[in-house]
Formats: sequence, C-alpha cells, structure tokens
Amino acid sequence: MKPALSSLPLDDFVKHGDYLDLKLSPDGKHLAARVRADNRVFMVILETNSMKPVGGLKPDKRDIIHSVNWVSNERVVFEYAEKTHNFDQPIPTGELYAANIDNSHRLMIYGYRAGDAKVGSRISNREDNFATQEILSYLEHDKKHILIIEYPWSKERNTYYDARKREPIISKLNVFNGKKRKVEVLPHPGAVAFANRKGEVKFMSWRTKEGDYFSAYRQNSDAPWQDLGTALGISDSLSPVKLSKNGQQLILLGRPPETGILTYYQYDFGSATLTTLFTGHKTDIESYTSNEAGVPAVALTFPGASEYVYSSVESRTVDIHKMLAEAFAGQTAMISSRSADGSKLLVHVSSDINPGEYYLFQRDTLKAKFLWANASWIDPRTLSKMMPVQFNTDDDVTLNGYLTLPKHTTAKKPPLVVMIHGGPHQPGTRDYWEYNPEVQLMANEGYAVLQVNYRGSYGYGDEFRKKGYREWGGKMIDDITFAANWAIDKGYVDGNSVCVYGASYGGYAALMSAVKAPDLYKCAIGYVGIYDLNFMFTESDIPNSWGGKEYLQRVLGNDPQQLRAFSPLYHVDKIKANVMLIHGSKDTRVPEVNSEALYNALKKQGKTPLYLKYKQAGHGVYDEQNRKELYQGLLNFLARNIKGA
Repeated sequence: MKPALSSLPLDDFVKHGDYLDLKLSPDGKHLAARVRADNRVFMVILETNSMKPVGGLKPDKRDIIHSVNWVSNERVVFEYAEKTHNFDQPIPTGELYAANIDNSHRLMIYGYRAGDAKVGSRISNREDNFATQEILSYLEHDKKHILIIEYPWSKERNTYYDARKREPIISKLNVFNGKKRKVEVLPHPGAVAFANRKGEVKFMSWRTKEGDYFSAYRQNSDAPWQDLGTALGISDSLSPVKLSKNGQQLILLGRPPETGILTYYQYDFGSATLTTLFTGHKTDIESYTSNEAGVPAVALTFPGASEYVYSSVESRTVDIHKMLAEAFAGQTAMISSRSADGSKLLVHVSSDINPGEYYLFQRDTLKAKFLWANASWIDPRTLSKMMPVQFNTDDDVTLNGYLTLPKHTTAKKPPLVVMIHGGPHQPGTRDYWEYNPEVQLMANEGYAVLQVNYRGSYGYGDEFRKKGYREWGGKMIDDITFAANWAIDKGYVDGNSVCVYGASYGGYAALMSAVKAPDLYKCAIGYVGIYDLNFMFTESDIPNSWGGKEYLQRVLGNDPQQLRAFSPLYHVDKIKANVMLIHGSKDTRVPEVNSEALYNALKKQGKTPLYLKYKQAGHGVYDEQNRKELYQGLLNFLARNIKGA
C-alpha cells in the first residue's frame, strides 16, 4: 500500500473545540458565548452587530463554564463544571451563578457551596443545596426570579450521587441574591415537570423502576393530579415535552403504533384537538426548531445523511428554514436561538466534514452573516466524506450505517477499522452523519472506517431497539460481523486488513466480535469496555440509579449461562486478534476491573495485550495531553497490525 498523499497533525483531531456555542439575548442585542482557550472554557458577552466583547468571565483554576442562559436582556445565569484533583474532566456540580452582562453583581445563587458564611450576627440569606437544579421557567413578568426543579442527591458512604431516587422539589429562586422559596414537592422520584411562562406547573412525567413511563395533568396547583390520557382524552403513550409560549398548546412526544418512529404532537386546549406535527419520516426525530409561538416547526432526522421534516402547522419559521436549507445544501442547518421578536436568528451549520459554524440571520433582510466556527483550525476540504450505507442481514433485518473512505490515499482497497458505537439502547446512542474526530483521524491516516447501527441501536423505532434486548453478545455482534463482511464483499476495503474498535458497549462489542469472528480481525481495541457482563450488576454505578437494576434485567437478563457465554473474559482462548485495552481508573460506569481481568486472562493465554491506563480519567479520557498519547498509541497499534510498520 502506498503512503497517504498528505495528512493532518494528530493535534487537529484530539484538541477540544474552541468556539463552542452562542445564544441570543431576548432583545437580540447581545450574544452569550462559551469559548475554550488554555484548556479552560470561559464566557464572553458580545455586542451582536459588532461582535465586540462587552463582558465575560474566566473561571478559576481549570474549571469551565458548562452552560449559559439568558434570564433577561441584562442578566445571564450560568453553570460551572469543577476540575478536581481526582478527575481529568471537569464535573458539573449543579451550581448556578448569575451576573449582569458587564460582569457586575456576580453571585453563586444555587449549589452545595451557596450558603453565606455566617459572620457575627449576620444571618445567612442563602443555603447550601445538595441537589441538581434545572430551570423550569424564566417567569415572563418577574425579572428577579426563575422557577427551578431540584433533584436531591442520595448519599452513599461519604459520597453524594444524583441518582434521582428522591422526590423532586419545585422552588422559586431569586437570581440577584440567591434566596429560595419552596413551592411544592412532586410525588414521584425523578419526576420531570413542565411549567408555563407564568410559573404554573400543570404537567409532570415520571418513570417507574420497571422502566414504564407515566404522565399527569392538573388544572391548577390546588387541583389533584390526573392521568394525562384520561384528563385530555389522548393516548397514554404520549409524554408532555413543553408548552407553547402562550400556554395554549401542549407539545407531546410519542411513537405511532403503526410505525414506532418517534414524532411530536400538538394538543390545543381551546379546541381539545390533537395534531401530529411531523409525519413521513423513516427514523426518529433527533431535534427540532420551534416557530415564533414555541411550537416545533422543523425536525431533524438521520435515515442516512441528515434530512428535515416540516410541521403540518405552517409558519414563517418553516419558510425561512427552507431558504436556509437551500443556502446550506449538503449540510445540516438548524435555528439554535432567536430574539424574542424573531427578527434575529442564530443558525448552526454542520456536516460530516464541518465541526460546526454559526451564522446570524436577519429576518427582514434575509441575509446571513458568518460569526465563527468550532474547531477553527479544521479545513473541511481536507476531510473525508461519510457515505450512508444500507443492507439486509441473513435474517432480513435492515441495517444502516456509514462508510468513510480515506481521501488522501492511492490504495484501491484500504485497510478497514470497524468502529462500534456505545450505549446501546439509550436515546442518542447510534451513529450519525456528522463530524466525528475519531473517524476523521483514522481516515486521515489512510484507513476506511465502517460504522453500523446494529439492532438495539436507538433512532430506528422501538421494535428495532428491542431486537437488541438480551442479544448483547448474540445478534448484535452478528450484525457487526455481517456489516464488515458486506464492506469486504463489495470491494470497498482490504478483507485481510481489518481491525475492530469501540468504547463502552463498543469496547465490549469489539472484543466479543474478535471472539465470534476470530479469522476476520487482525486486531481488536477495547476502550472503557465491559468484558464480564456480571460486572454490570456488581461493579457498575447503573444498579445504584433509579430503575438501574430493572434496566439491566430487561436488556441483559439474569441467566448465568448466557451472561457467561456473552462475556469476552471467558472466551479469550478463541481470540486470535492482537488486543489493545484502554481504561480510566476513575470510571464508575464501567470500572477498570473489566480491563484488568481481561488483561490477566489474555496474559495467561500468552496473548498479553497492550494496555493504556489513565489514573485520573473516568468513562473516557478528557485531558488533551493524555488524549494525544492515547490516539498516537492507537494509531501505532493499527499500523503494526493492518497497515505495516
């Protein structure tokens, strides 16, 4: 194989993004931005027209600004993620700060360190809050307060966890002094509430330990809660998501029984009618843009490349978006933020080779102005396109995925890396047509990359997702093997140079693939992978979360023989591939005991794997220097096994 014609430096793919996100103020005169520099994320307030900074905040030490939201035209609330000596990645703490746009009157208004120091006779106005907060309403006619929901932490040994095992609290929070007043306690652990702009909480949803979802409605705070379906005369399978700006329309999420594909509905209180907002899409709706009234107008799906679905309710937003879709053809363009009057829109544009750009669109002039690009050092023209692929398995299950062929190579059949996504059943756990630095890194080095949304993946309807239950080491792995052989049989790649790689469930699947198809793979790379399914019950943090044990029973079962049959740890004798393991010592989701046990088992077989261990990393390595070492080691390992020294 000839060497790559050109390649980009490793740093281009391992660095975290620099320009992260933007949000318009209600009057559209300012932008709140999160920007990364010197391995820290800080907040900048910009004047919209000139893009000149008028305020901002740089966190102490290596903490980062985790999120920013506008409370009013003059004040923002923002959250920190805290860098501790134990972890390489800053961890969101649930603490909430507020500041004016010129950085005046800055104060921690909520969090476990929010209590005032009691000095002399001074009385504390604020209190420590051992809970995670989420903002429910910005209270249209109250510029001093917001309505929040608090999820109290559970304490186990000496550590607090946001396990959602306790009943949440609705509270009113002053954004200038941090004073808080409890409004009510919801009756179900981990319940999600929905409030209108006046702060009235009329809807809630919750999940039982068994994984069943329920929703309820009440006419006012003094009325009893009623089952949502009975109260409104709609299907019990629909879950409330939000209210329109005037509170007259309830937006719901559900799966039509005839398709099982996730979509959105609108219930109008005035006419007592239910309308399906989006129809005809083949895969789940992943996100949406609302119209001026706060009702979903444009939805995004990924049957292959990104596709738009337009609401059955006509609006100016739909007309504008159709113009944007045409202007940014071949990319994904979604309205991410707007001024209160809708005259200014922030448009986020991205693609398989575009890490993301922001444009300011003026509704009156119909012109878009470029603002900035994330991963600004990346030139999309140097990257490799993702090709959507589809095929049917031997048992007639349709699978979708993506094949990325290296751009800078003269090889007719490049070596192949089968890259497996994690999850596997949670929302968002699938492969998408989007910029993926790992995919582009490998393509940059001359490898073809195959990603497959095996059965059990999210996004293709309930039936497809449930096909993966209790098949973690069975048909799900068979789908991955089938996909690899499909790419080889089609002549896209060199069938004698194939490696399999993944993280979390993907790490498990990589090693299980090497067990089940030992002659197919020259190497297997497991990153924070599960290698004994029994450890999911005994070592992981999942059983400690609300409904966690029941979830594992549902998707894995409790048959000891099957758990052993589906665990790579007990089948190392079948593995012919050279193995590389990567793990963080602080991983609580998939503890390091997994990699340690597999390392020792392989070593006893005379197949000692390469093992990269990161003492301060959790479920994935965050520190840029460590990431550089990790991916350089991964590339070296690939080169030794499927590309030549």
